[in-house]
This record gives sequence, structure tokens and C-alpha cells, in this order.
Amino acid sequence: MANHRDAKRLGRMLRVRSLQLDLARAEQAAAAERASSAAALAARIDSLRQDVAPREGREQGLSLFAAAHYRDRLARSQVEAQRRVQLAHEQLDDARDAANAAKRDHGVVEKLIERELESQAAAVRKALEDSPQHARALARSLLKNG
Repeated sequence: MANHRDAKRLGRMLRVRSLQLDLARAEQAAAAERASSAAALAARIDSLRQDVAPREGREQGLSLFAAAHYRDRLARSQVEAQRRVQLAHEQLDDARDAANAAKRDHGVVEKLIERELESQAAAVRKALEDSPQHARALARSLLKNG
């Protein structure tokens, strides 16, 4: 009865750890997407900032005052975008660490289940060895014939 309860407990633990691993992997993918989006936004702001930069010989365009104003606003946006990129990468690192921890926990439960199965198999082998002669012959026959 205790082995049955242990097996059920290990099965529940494995389901919980599998769910945690799946959630950690999903969070890692979401964090990677956020980091990618933040980097794309920072690149777009930088591109816009380059486009607003005053150039020699421009025949048409914004006045120098307006260009300076937009450039300043874009520079502040660029700083904020870089902060977001940094934060997104930190979140991605945290999500990777969580996914790796969940993977380790999942592996530990799998090893516990494997050990439990090996223990049960050893107990069955021991019971067969301790059984009467005709039962051992039957067991050998079953092992040979599958």
C-alpha cells in the first residue's frame, strides 16, 4: 500500500514539475520576445534620430530649432528605450534561470521515479528468487519467451 501511495505521490510531483517547466519555458519565450521588441524599438528610435540630424546642403526640411527639439525628444526616447532593452534582457536572464531550475527539478523527479521502478523490479526479482522451484522455472520461461 505504501508503494502505491509513493508512486501516486511521485506521479503528482512529476505532473506539477512538468507544468512548472512548461510555464517557465513559456515565460522564457515571452521574455525573449519582449527583449527583441525592445531592441527593435531602440533601433527604430535611433534611425529616426539619424534622420532628424541636421545635414549640410539640405534644401528642404525642418528648421534648425525644430530639428534640435525633435532630436532632443528622440534622444530622451532613446535613453528610455535602452533602459527597456536592459530591463528586458535582465528579465530574459531571470526567465532562463527559472527554466533551468524547473528543468533540474523535473529531472530530479524523473530520477526518483526511475529509482522507485528499479526498486520495485529488484523486489520482484528477489521474490522470484525466494519462490519455490516451479515458480522460478515459470519466470525463466516467461523471460525467455517475452
